[in-house]
Amino acid sequence: MTSYLTTLGRTIRHRLTRATRGPAPSVFEDEFEQPRSSRSEKWRSALSEVAVAILLLVIVAVLWEIIKLVTGTDSIKMPHVWDIVVFFGSETSQGENFTVFLLRNVWSTGKGAAIGLGVGATCGLITGIVISRSRLIASGLMPLIVAAQAVPIVAVAPALVLWLGTGGTTKAMIAAYLTYFPITVATARGIQAVPADSRDLLRTYGASNRTILTTLEVPFALPLMFVGLETAAAMSVVGAIVAELPFGSKDGLGVVILTSWQFFIFEPRALYAAAIGACALGAVFVLLIRGIGFFALGHRRQGEVL
Repeated sequence: MTSYLTTLGRTIRHRLTRATRGPAPSVFEDEFEQPRSSRSEKWRSALSEVAVAILLLVIVAVLWEIIKLVTGTDSIKMPHVWDIVVFFGSETSQGENFTVFLLRNVWSTGKGAAIGLGVGATCGLITGIVISRSRLIASGLMPLIVAAQAVPIVAVAPALVLWLGTGGTTKAMIAAYLTYFPITVATARGIQAVPADSRDLLRTYGASNRTILTTLEVPFALPLMFVGLETAAAMSVVGAIVAELPFGSKDGLGVVILTSWQFFIFEPRALYAAAIGACALGAVFVLLIRGIGFFALGHRRQGEVL
């Protein structure tokens, strides 16, 4: 019975997709087979996004140099782009290559951000499901969640550091705090967008709420959930860095940024290099989530709600 309801749920989702995309190209096309053209189209789209990202980086570098030239800003405030790039090959005061030093601290921040993202995603998924099932709980819980997100993280981080210290637990908690909200909202909105007719059809076959959730609602909401996960992935890195900023932290990108800021007048390139490292870590997190979504969503697109 369960396998039959699972197949029925897949059939409903597939036909809803075909209804929104128009008639199928062939009556002999397998209903559960992903079209090859759609797969190749997604690969071309991914490559195009990479090319556009590289082009934008080049444009930003050119604009940086133009602004520096036009405004006459000295190299202390705005180092040349090539000077910042060369700095990655320099040595720290301890004789360690700066790139190796930066990667070691990126790894420390990344571990805390990854754990926080996992915890925040799990809690957000559960909360989103609960909110989507009960209007009463949603009306009471959502204002509290929004109010909690309105509290500046820089006001929360010092208190957590005093309570829990400067280790990985604090990084994970602050990262989870920032990732919880976007995943909760995305999950709730995605499930609420499921057509009532589809739920009613499964109920007529005796499907339980759990079966409806696993075979219809969660698969239906996955595209929107991945949008929330992408936002949360970037926020998890921000949360981990903020947790490292208070004095007392021993490693991490936050420590590198704070130290580079203190010696900005003597070596401004270090702060810009640390900022590039933070941007790269956030980009890696977002790209990992997008890569998982690339394979998990099949022929659907991220952000698409049927």
